[in-house]
Amino acid sequence: MLLSFSVENFRSFNAEQSLNLIASKRLGSTSSDQCVSIPGADESVLRVSSVYGANGAGKSNLVVALQFVEGLVLGGTGPGKRISRVPFVLEDGASTKPSCFEIRFLSDDEVFCYGFACDAERVYEEWLAAYAGKKERNVFTRTSGADGVTEVNLGPAGTDSGGSEKLAALAKVGARANQLFLTEIVNLGDTAAQGARLARAIKWFATTLCVIPADAPFVMLAEIMARDERFAEFAGEFLKEASTGIASLQVQTKEIPISEFSALPSEMIEDVFPQIAEGESAFMSGPDGYGLFIEGAKKDVVKMRRIAALHQKNAGGYATLPLEEESDGSRRLLNLLPALYNLHSEGGVYVIDELERSMHPMLARKFIEYFLKAVKTPSCQLVITTHESTLLDLDLLRRDGIWFAEKDEKGGSHLYSLSDFKVRNDLRIDKGYLQGRFGAIPFLGGIDYLIESESKQDAQL
Repeated sequence: MLLSFSVENFRSFNAEQSLNLIASKRLGSTSSDQCVSIPGADESVLRVSSVYGANGAGKSNLVVALQFVEGLVLGGTGPGKRISRVPFVLEDGASTKPSCFEIRFLSDDEVFCYGFACDAERVYEEWLAAYAGKKERNVFTRTSGADGVTEVNLGPAGTDSGGSEKLAALAKVGARANQLFLTEIVNLGDTAAQGARLARAIKWFATTLCVIPADAPFVMLAEIMARDERFAEFAGEFLKEASTGIASLQVQTKEIPISEFSALPSEMIEDVFPQIAEGESAFMSGPDGYGLFIEGAKKDVVKMRRIAALHQKNAGGYATLPLEEESDGSRRLLNLLPALYNLHSEGGVYVIDELERSMHPMLARKFIEYFLKAVKTPSCQLVITTHESTLLDLDLLRRDGIWFAEKDEKGGSHLYSLSDFKVRNDLRIDKGYLQGRFGAIPFLGGIDYLIESESKQDAQL
């Protein structure tokens, strides 16, 4: 579970801003649909949270910031490469200041707090702490001097849950100036070397957190459906009940010898494919909506897979159409369905940018309702950004789970919650929002002025 996320000096965020998903005790936290208790603490965390705001207010930048942290932890930075952080550009001197990130999360019933400060050249500081109730226990701290030399100190919580001599040796060596120490621990490669506590923290980034940008399809969907028949059935049934016109889904697979497949560059066949280890596979986009898969155990064959949709004919039987011929809304919904399926079966934290993109408002609402009512796995959470005002309903979401993003007069994004306002329980939040009561809406007076100007010009012609 994601408990909170803070970001400073990154993209549209200037001063530190925080998204806090801890349930407000003032509003109560006993609802099993909306909240989950945090072990060892007198607090609960929200299962669903939404962020609203005008175009360019910073909603998507919040998702990008979280994706940046996830990518830096798991992927790291190559030797001699720059860290791909983007500072706030509307203030002089911001580019020379570090960007700061801190994330609190719950992994296997243990609360962690992880953060770091970096610029494009190096990581200045980094920390990881674990909590036993309200007591903070240091896992590790990392500092960097002016000369770029890093110093890492393993705390008691970093060594009392196992871990190998490799971990202790790694702490003495530290990390490259442009590399997170947590990434170096990820690169140890096995939980025995990492120790149980650090392995739990890494597991959250690697398998629990899933960030889905607004314009990113679920590229492995065909492969997942081919390997998991239950998910394929679930996805087909959901699309059918959502009135998309799709009766069911199927995965179409072709196997072509690499020697006969002209779409692959020869250097890729000669240099890249031989490096795919046994039990691993490589994926890339292919022609006509197909995904291409090369398996380490069978490198002489290209597997081409794509998803097809079956539609019932009036006279009986089915017509088969490639997924690329379906509507944007149907494809967007299909790309999001792994979130509902995996949350239902395994749990996880899905952060979805622009949930309603290309989807009908009623379908976006039904997506959230399904999650709240049908997904019973305790360790599951949904965080969305959206423009859809019809989701601003206190019968659907708690007021402390409704957040807004708005820019100040200097262009910096700010985050605040509906729970900061005094509102009646029977108030129509969507109407109040569109009237500007809570801010975070576009100011459209300039467009009215353009309309008036164009009308005057037309009248003079």
